[in-house]
Amino acid sequence: MRTPTMNIPVSKCLDLASHACRMFSKFPQNTVLASLTTRLEGAASALAAAQDTYEVAIKDILPSRVDVKYENYVSDRRIRLCQQKAEMADGKRGGHIASLVYPEGSATIVRLVGASQVQAMRDLEGRLAAAEAFWTEAKSEKADIEKLRASYQAALDGRQAAGQKARDLRAARDAAKEQFLTTYAEVMSRVGAEFPRDKVMQELFFDEVRTKSAVEAADQGGEGEGGEGGEEEAKPT
Repeated sequence: MRTPTMNIPVSKCLDLASHACRMFSKFPQNTVLASLTTRLEGAASALAAAQDTYEVAIKDILPSRVDVKYENYVSDRRIRLCQQKAEMADGKRGGHIASLVYPEGSATIVRLVGASQVQAMRDLEGRLAAAEAFWTEAKSEKADIEKLRASYQAALDGRQAAGQKARDLRAARDAAKEQFLTTYAEVMSRVGAEFPRDKVMQELFFDEVRTKSAVEAADQGGEGEGGEGGEEEAKPT
């Protein structure tokens, strides 16, 4: 019998618990096995709940990534439009308004992504404020850039929060997994004490740790261990 470790997938941990508990139920007259079922089911339920919560948090990262990508897109378009308006106000490229507002052009801003672009947009707002004295549209342009920059920052904050939540919940899941593994090892030890020197009985209650879980088998197009189309595990010789 092998004791599972932290590198065993959660789905396999849950399969191990289900296997043991179902086999325990085959001996209803044994009160020790009944108590072990309660312990193992409790640890498995806590692990499953922690895993489910973590998986939801992982899925929630995707929308936040989409939000950041969209805000980057609309900000880039608006930054380029602002440059075009400045050039139109000058009546030519490289005029004094565009040179003040975009001393290095818009490309140096829009090639940035994330926090660096947000900072560049803040700097752009400052230059637009300085241009208000001689460009009538500078104030409204600044307001539009500022609004987009705030939306961009909010999207970045949302992505950061989603990522942090997932990391926190992964830590909680790992703690639940550690507790499950401790409980499973204690259950194995107690079964060994209940059936001393009876290797056949000891091994009866515990599945092989290194076989694929039902979830893994299904993901790979199989039907699980012992299912139709699957391979039976070879018996020891």
